[in-house]
Amino acid sequence: MATFTDADDVYKTVGAFLEDITRSEDIGPKFAASRTSFHIHYSDPTADMVVDCTGDQPQVKCGEGVGEGAEIQLTMSADDGHRFWLGKLNMTIAMAKGQVKAKGPVSKMMKLLPAMRPAFPRYAEFLKENGRTDLLA
Repeated sequence: MATFTDADDVYKTVGAFLEDITRSEDIGPKFAASRTSFHIHYSDPTADMVVDCTGDQPQVKCGEGVGEGAEIQLTMSADDGHRFWLGKLNMTIAMAKGQVKAKGPVSKMMKLLPAMRPAFPRYAEFLKENGRTDLLA
């Protein structure tokens, strides 16, 4: 069974979490410093999100068609995206295995990965605070 029921569930969970961390005082500036944009295309269920870090304040957009023009394209299952934010999916290994597909200047993304580590425990906390402890099992 998939972690998320539909695209709205992904947006209300992962999308809202991305909004939260890109606006945080400690992680937000690291996203902004990357000066790139990420289109994350999830499958099972299909959901699209963009994190646009090309301006002063990172912007998160969710919905079909939001990924056009993003510098980096990431494709993975929604379950893998969820596991990544829980700190249970090593992105480098997942990319090497073809579990996560990336297009564009991936080196920019790889530089940002260590800065995301503090977000992993926050994701679990975010799930608890938003009544989604069912996703922690």
